[in-house]
Amino acid sequence: MENHMYAISRSERGWLVYSTAFLVAAIIYGSLAQFVVSSLSRPESGMVLRDCPVLLLISLSAGFFLTTVGHYAIRQALIRDNRRVIAHD
Repeated sequence: MENHMYAISRSERGWLVYSTAFLVAAIIYGSLAQFVVSSLSRPESGMVLRDCPVLLLISLSAGFFLTTVGHYAIRQALIRDNRRVIAHD
């Protein structure tokens, strides 16, 4: 068994970077939006300004992370299947 079989590919690394970037953007936007919303007189408009974009960024982050995990799992399953076929031939 070779060590490089378990390394993540370039596309998986890119998806993880996007996932991290969206998560960091959600934290920064949430912090800035909290500062702005606290100065507003109507709290219900503040919830829309603060919560909706943050939830969107977090869901995008989770989506890219799950895409990375799924792609990695499928790639590892296919590598193992190919090794079995070659070993029996």
